Amino acid sequence: MNHQVAKAAKTSSLSLARLVGWRFFLSVAIALSSSGAAHAQPQRLTITKLEYPWSAIGRLNVGNHSYCSAVMISERHILTAAHCLWLASERRWWPPSAIQFVPGFQGDPVVHTRVKSYVVADGYSFDRHRASPSDWAVAELAEPLGRQVGWLASGGLDTSGLIGHAGYRADHRYAVTLDYGCRVLAAPPANPLLWENCEDLQGDSGGPVLAFLPGGPRVVGIVVATTARRGGGITAAVAVSTFTDRGRFPKAASAATAAGVGRGEGGHPPAAGSAADHLPAWTFKTLGAPSAQAQSLADLAHLLERAADGHGDN
Repeated sequence: MNHQVAKAAKTSSLSLARLVGWRFFLSVAIALSSSGAAHAQPQRLTITKLEYPWSAIGRLNVGNHSYCSAVMISERHILTAAHCLWLASERRWWPPSAIQFVPGFQGDPVVHTRVKSYVVADGYSFDRHRASPSDWAVAELAEPLGRQVGWLASGGLDTSGLIGHAGYRADHRYAVTLDYGCRVLAAPPANPLLWENCEDLQGDSGGPVLAFLPGGPRVVGIVVATTARRGGGITAAVAVSTFTDRGRFPKAASAATAAGVGRGEGGHPPAAGSAADHLPAWTFKTLGAPSAQAQSLADLAHLLERAADGHGDN
């Protein structure tokens, strides 16, 4: 969530119901109270190394005014939340030239570029009080940064593996924070949004909801809102599986498809010799894996699952 919508991140139960709708609010409250003990609590990891796949997630700095998160899905394209690009005080969209993407940002922008152009989902209208399934955008970068930092697969709604979300939360503005071991509470087509029980914070909006699959992490959602509750919160995301719906998003779906959403293609690590490491060796070590036993992104999924179940070192 960017600074323009910070108030939405501090909702009471009443405003939570307004944000998500009374029927869904009641169903989530019942689910969380009745089955919380049967599930492990979500875990959090702050990434302090420039390594793939985290290097494909970056800070989206908007007009020296605010920032959000975004994720690379091709060598030139990123996904983010539409509300991040809206200047609410002047009721207009930021020009692309005022928006800068810094992948893997850790205080020192190793690589960065401006946004060349972007397309907001058809029908989106900014409303700080209600999460919208149209709150997404695809942007083209001026430079192909994906060659240096890699990009992630996107599309589909496979939540069979471990679920997590990542971004630049306000309490860690200079590093990617990963929340993992999240539980999906609702998702399309039963609900217009994807809801999960990991807490997000101001700055996380536009960041990816990730499914950690054997072939590598896949972007299945884009974070758009958080709802605070005692002991944690729940997060709303737009499901990437809806981005190629040309009946609903005739203009934006074309842009998303052209950017590679829904093609079934895998992610791509950084090129050899890039600033970003092609495997998350630091993450493997942090999660307790001997270096000789962690060789692939399938190992990353396994280690995160183990840590989420309480068997890792993290």
